[in-house]
Amino acid sequence: MSKKNYTFEALSLVANGEDRLLTNITYLAARLMNAPVSLVSVIQKDMNRQYVSAACGLSVETEDARQVTLDQSVCNFVFNEKKLVVIDDLLQDARTSDMHSVQENGFRSYIGVPIHAVSGTVIGVICCIKTEPGKWDPKDIDSLERLATEVDDIIKSRAYALELETTNNKLKKLLTARSSFTTHLSHEIRTPLTGLVGSIRLLNSMKLAGKAGELVHVLNRSSISLLEIVNDALYHAKLDAGKFHVSQEPCDLGQPARDIAASYRAVADEKNLTIRVDDQLTGLIFMADRSALFSVVHNLFNNAIKFTENGCAEIALSTNTYGLVQIKVIDTGIGIDHQSHEAIFEEFQNANPRTARQFGGTGLGMSIVKALVEAMDGEIEVSSVLGKGTTFTVSLPLEALASPSHQAASLTG
Repeated sequence: MSKKNYTFEALSLVANGEDRLLTNITYLAARLMNAPVSLVSVIQKDMNRQYVSAACGLSVETEDARQVTLDQSVCNFVFNEKKLVVIDDLLQDARTSDMHSVQENGFRSYIGVPIHAVSGTVIGVICCIKTEPGKWDPKDIDSLERLATEVDDIIKSRAYALELETTNNKLKKLLTARSSFTTHLSHEIRTPLTGLVGSIRLLNSMKLAGKAGELVHVLNRSSISLLEIVNDALYHAKLDAGKFHVSQEPCDLGQPARDIAASYRAVADEKNLTIRVDDQLTGLIFMADRSALFSVVHNLFNNAIKFTENGCAEIALSTNTYGLVQIKVIDTGIGIDHQSHEAIFEEFQNANPRTARQFGGTGLGMSIVKALVEAMDGEIEVSSVLGKGTTFTVSLPLEALASPSHQAASLTG
């Protein structure tokens, strides 16, 4: 942290009302030193005053009562000398014998220790005052010096809190600006890209022969991957900015699941994979956020296809014994190391660097899935065995509007 000297007002040392922490220290000091009066004060040379931040044994109920001009301030000597000051008899010391504040309050013996800002600059004093003259014991000096370090620590903690608040505000502004830029840029890219993807998809459907067909096929896969990256960036920016709000509309969960599976038929055919949808919620309509659910299932199924070279990828829809809707995405792919189960849900993270290099992606998909699931008050779990496959289970508390029946649909490729 920078050694910034915050204002006394910001540190609650001036115009602070009842300061519980500092007041407790003055009470402790008075008891340890057997002194009727103890003060924590700051010295403000520009205002020609000693301001009492906290007191024991002295009434400071009004702002006027908290202020002492420097010519009437014993603590000013501690501030000027920047070290411990001990005066056994204030009425016999040439510096203080004529002070009205000493005479009117009946002060006789004094001990004061400097307190500091974070930078180490002396800003005030903690002191104890007795109404009888007398020497101060070395134990009293040690005790007050220790309490002074506690006051210093309180000042430091308040400065740290102010620094943290300032840093957090800067980060919030930076994140807002970043999110706004990402959203704007992603929108600008997505508009022409969507047109390109549609046109390339039409060309690909024409089944062109020879080199032209191969190039169009490469363009089709690359443009789809690029569009997914842009969509991820848009979703992430929206979530990052806190602009995502869960909507509620009647949804047949089976239909988007079948649409998603069908959209991967061509890719599955190329890899000789079987894709299935096991819909045990046929006839059951739920109140849910259709777009968010589609994004969750699409991201999970996209990974299932991407990381599976042999076997199958499946979407299973059901309810559990607690009445929660469960969406499972199951594959027989490469699996995920157990130590990476938590990491995959973090932003810009993949199971391992080799996977990221081999399969690509933004590293945002799973963090988006987790954020969307949590926004819908749900949970997501992962179980996996390396080399045998992975199952993601999403559990959601969705309101049902109709009665269920069982149906299993299988799409093979």
